[in-house]
Amino acid sequence: MTPSRPRRHPAHVLLAALVAALAALVWPAGAVGSTDTVAWYHAHDVIAAVNAAPPEVPLVILLGGSVAKECTVSDTDWAAQVRRRGGPEVVARNISSPFRTFYEDVALVKGLPRVPTIVFIGVNLGRFTQPYQSAEISLTPNPARSAGYTQHGMGSQILSLEKKRALVLRWLRNIYPYFKSRHAYDLGQLELLVSACKRRGLHPVIVEMPRNLSVIGRAFDVPVRQYHRGCYAIARKYGIPFVTFLRAAALVNRDFRDLGHLVDSGRTKYQRLLSDKTIALLKAYGMTPPIYETSSAARMPDCRPRRST
Repeated sequence: MTPSRPRRHPAHVLLAALVAALAALVWPAGAVGSTDTVAWYHAHDVIAAVNAAPPEVPLVILLGGSVAKECTVSDTDWAAQVRRRGGPEVVARNISSPFRTFYEDVALVKGLPRVPTIVFIGVNLGRFTQPYQSAEISLTPNPARSAGYTQHGMGSQILSLEKKRALVLRWLRNIYPYFKSRHAYDLGQLELLVSACKRRGLHPVIVEMPRNLSVIGRAFDVPVRQYHRGCYAIARKYGIPFVTFLRAAALVNRDFRDLGHLVDSGRTKYQRLLSDKTIALLKAYGMTPPIYETSSAARMPDCRPRRST
C-alpha cells in the first residue's frame, strides 16, 4: 500500500481552510498542496539515505514548517559555510515542509540513525496552531511523490507592504483563536519531540524561525511571549538550548516575501548565523576533530529521489 501523509483530526481541516485562505496571499497559485506533499516525501528520502549510508561526520538536521524550509540557502551551501567559517565537515539537511507538526517530527527523529547528530527544531507561531494527531506515520520513501523537489518553491516576488499588513490583521482575526486553543497541546508535542531526540542520543536545539518584525511590530507580542515561556521551560527541563538570533540577523522588510518566508537576501543573513551556531554547538558537544576526520568520508549521501524500475 502506498503510504500517505497521516490523517489528521477533522478540526485540522477547518484550520487548514483558514491557513489556505491566508496562503493564497503568500504562496504562488497551486503551490500549497503540492509543495506540502513533495517536501514531506523528500524528508522520507533523506531519512532513508542517512540510514543506508550513515554519515561518518556529524549530521545536522533542521526540522520545521515552510518558514524553516525557506530559511537556508541549500544543504550543500550550509555545510560548506560551516566548514568555511571554522567548523568541521558536516552533513547538513533541511528536511522541513509546509504545515509540519511536532507530531510528524517525532516520527522523523525516530527514523534517524543513531549517529552524532544536532537536531535544530524550528519554532514559530504557526507551529503552535496544530490540532491533535494520533495516526501512525510511515516513513517509506515514495520517489514518485518526492520527484521534482525544490527547496525554494515560493518564488521571489515580495508582497507589497499593504498586503503584508493585511496578513497581520488576518492572522489575529482568523488564526489566533486556534493558537489559543492549541498551543498547550503543541508545547506538549514539542516536549515529546525533545524527549525522543534525547532518548536516541541526539542533541536537540530549539531555534526561533524568522519573523518580519519590521511589519509585525508588537502585534504578535502576546502569543510569542506565550510560546517562548513554554520553549524556555522545556529547554531548562532537558538542559538544551533555545536560541534566537532575529535581532542579530538584522532582517529587514525586503528580506521577507511576507511575514516569515525569506527571500535570497534574508536566507543568506539567517543561514550565516545558523552556521555559526552550528559550529559553536559542534564544539560544545565535542563533535569536532580529532574525533571526526575531515576527509573524503564527509561526502554527503545522495538524497535525490530515485526513479522506480
